Amino acid sequence: MLLNLKHIEMIKKYYLVILAVVAGLASCDKDDEIYPQLGDDPRNLSEIISETQNLSSLYGALESSGLDSTLRSTTTYTVFAPNNSAFDEVDISGLSETELENILLNHILSTTTADFSSTLSTGYTATMAIGPEENNLSLFLNTEGGISLNGTASLIANSSDIGSTNGVLHQIDGVLLPPTVYDHTQANPNFSMLSEAIELAGLDEALSTTAIDNELYPFTVFAPTNTAFENFMMQLNGAFGWENLSDIPADLLQEVLEHHVVSGANTLSEVIAETEQTTLQGEILTISADAVISDASYTNTNFTTTDIQGINGVVHGVDKVLLPEDVFQQILGATLNLKERSEDRGYSSFLAAVEKAGLTSILEDEEQELTAFIPNNDAFTALFAQITNFESLNDFESEEELEALSNLLMYHLREGALMSSQLTDGGEITTLFEEEIITADLTGENARLRPSFEDAIPSGIVNSNIGATNGLIHEINRVLIPNSLVPVLGIPSDEGGKCPVGDEELVFFNWDDKGIYWGNVTSENDASLSPDGSSYGRVNFQTGGTGWQDLFWRNDDTFYGADVVSNNLEDYVLKFDINVIEPISEGMFRIRFNDSDGVDAFYDWQPWNDTGEPYTTDGWETVEIPLSVLGVPDFSLVDAEFGMAFEGADVLLNFAIDNVRFDTPGCGGPEPVANSEAVFFDWDGKDPYWGNTTVENDPSISLDGSNYGRTNFQTGGTGWQDLFWRNDDTFFGADVVGSNLDDYNLKFDIYTLEPISEGMIRIRFNATSGVDAFYDWQPWNDTGEAFDTGGSWTTVSIPASVLNQPDFSLVDAEFGMAFEGADTLLNFAIDNVRFEEH
Repeated sequence: MLLNLKHIEMIKKYYLVILAVVAGLASCDKDDEIYPQLGDDPRNLSEIISETQNLSSLYGALESSGLDSTLRSTTTYTVFAPNNSAFDEVDISGLSETELENILLNHILSTTTADFSSTLSTGYTATMAIGPEENNLSLFLNTEGGISLNGTASLIANSSDIGSTNGVLHQIDGVLLPPTVYDHTQANPNFSMLSEAIELAGLDEALSTTAIDNELYPFTVFAPTNTAFENFMMQLNGAFGWENLSDIPADLLQEVLEHHVVSGANTLSEVIAETEQTTLQGEILTISADAVISDASYTNTNFTTTDIQGINGVVHGVDKVLLPEDVFQQILGATLNLKERSEDRGYSSFLAAVEKAGLTSILEDEEQELTAFIPNNDAFTALFAQITNFESLNDFESEEELEALSNLLMYHLREGALMSSQLTDGGEITTLFEEEIITADLTGENARLRPSFEDAIPSGIVNSNIGATNGLIHEINRVLIPNSLVPVLGIPSDEGGKCPVGDEELVFFNWDDKGIYWGNVTSENDASLSPDGSSYGRVNFQTGGTGWQDLFWRNDDTFYGADVVSNNLEDYVLKFDINVIEPISEGMFRIRFNDSDGVDAFYDWQPWNDTGEPYTTDGWETVEIPLSVLGVPDFSLVDAEFGMAFEGADVLLNFAIDNVRFDTPGCGGPEPVANSEAVFFDWDGKDPYWGNTTVENDPSISLDGSNYGRTNFQTGGTGWQDLFWRNDDTFFGADVVGSNLDDYNLKFDIYTLEPISEGMIRIRFNATSGVDAFYDWQPWNDTGEAFDTGGSWTTVSIPASVLNQPDFSLVDAEFGMAFEGADTLLNFAIDNVRFEEH
């Protein structure tokens, strides 16, 4: 039989009613199962709180913040509800709306299913409150012996597991204030030793700061577990006898704990791998791609828990106490003697020398406390590159040679412990080698030691205060050489401060054969004074007044070198050798070059005015004056008087002079840096920079035991190749030079490993609001020969006046060097790019 449409509609409605009833019954059964306390009158969380008299303070706060409506929604929440007594213990009257809301959200978990007490477990969960970078705060649940929250509140018996239509409510007896990183260490019993240590070290207040304008906010804390601290205490007990955290000196404990804190960062585990973290203590922790932490000790550290978020930072649990360098060294020093510490530090060359010389027992002797200045392995490499009589330790064979080795090593030992803090500038250190002296030099950034061999490069202290059971070690980067062992070792010694004559053809006064001349300088050849066995000029008279006193003059055709130099002022300097027997402190030497048809040029040389001290020399020394300051545009035109006079004071002039000449700048070797403050590239601490020049410290090349720049690549074409550049605020000396160009030179020390014979080194000083200045340095073009320093360092000097920058104080963009114009191999070392007075 066919049914009409009316019957069909009635049947549909009937089935829908039946389905609704069945579904409703099923839903009620499910609610009864999940929320057993819903009863006949199911309510949402907000309604339950509002109708519970003991939660009136909480409801008032929820209403004030607008969160009461949130707890009426259909989302599932777990609410830890502080009762009125809990609210009586805190003052929320002065909180901002945002602060109040965040406190309340710290009591609420947004979950997919309600968290009844039977399902809670010990560990961390996230609340709806937020901390730095909008990260949700962590809540620590501890279910051992009841259920506690963040160590400050507990579930109230018979007032928890209150089901609602949108979650579950647990009454608690404390307000859960947003936890700091310090609070998190207190909350978790597994961090109890860390919490105690923080309090003992006085860091609890610092780690509790929540002010976002505090320079330390926020924190990333690496938190050692109790097991980690127990292992640490075992180390300290074995080394120092300390049994408890309270036995550790507060300053040492503070240093250790600060090495676990990174300030100014809330670094989560997802981004912490392959980073370096600079700690509050100042040293760096390296974290590998596998999230393994490396500190100064020999044992790496693993994470045990990550991303415990606090209101002022994040905490990561770790399985080891992280040790700074000096603390680790103190621990080792309390358990290893000098020989064992040397083995531990890898001083294998020193130990091999000690064994060969038969001195091992001295380093093992517990009855004698020593300070050992131990050269590292690179220092021994540099030693054998320097001396000529021995190529390696194997070459010390005879009894006399072994005695020399023993004496050399004894020169590195001092009786008694001498900490680096006890060094004084100029202080003398008496060694075990015949009481020979080492002198401390504290004038630079790092302490250095000067041996009695005065021409030696000072030894820098690389690592200091490395403790041992019978003394301490200072690691140095050069072998210290006493003066008495120089002949035995075979160390070439340069002759004083006198430079050799570069080209005899450019000497125009030598008092041998280049006469005639007139003036008060007489020819002399006293063997005790002569620098080279030939004649020199001698001045020895009282000037008798302030007027002009002729010293030495000519105006004939013996102005040797003038045509060679001509107007090429950049690549030549005026030099003369002088031996001052009586110091000079007033008046002036007047140097004159007179072109009868043009310029009559004078230059007043009076170094006592520049230094404020009488001018004297230690034997013969070479004076160098840039041609650019002499006022002569073209020396080939000088055809009248040229020479030197004295004027301006009644003084005794008593000196010898020789080899007045034109010469190339420098002395064939490096010049000392006159003012380290005017060095703007040294590849030690004045970074950052960019370019193809890299930092290197090969002891066989190093100029002074510190870093230098190393260029070693094929240019590959004629285009611009960056060498080294900067444009930050480390253009040291620029303000001093300013526009005072005549008194300063640009200098740099260079060591060529491959000669350079083409292209150009382009020097640039760019002022964005002024001149973009370039200077092309290409001495191979001027000499016709490849530029080669002959396997040693030399100092290049370029007058500031030729660099085309009128005012260096305006340079605020790029400054540095590039190479251009040739496809060539560049292989050289460079150091100490600087300004220096003439």
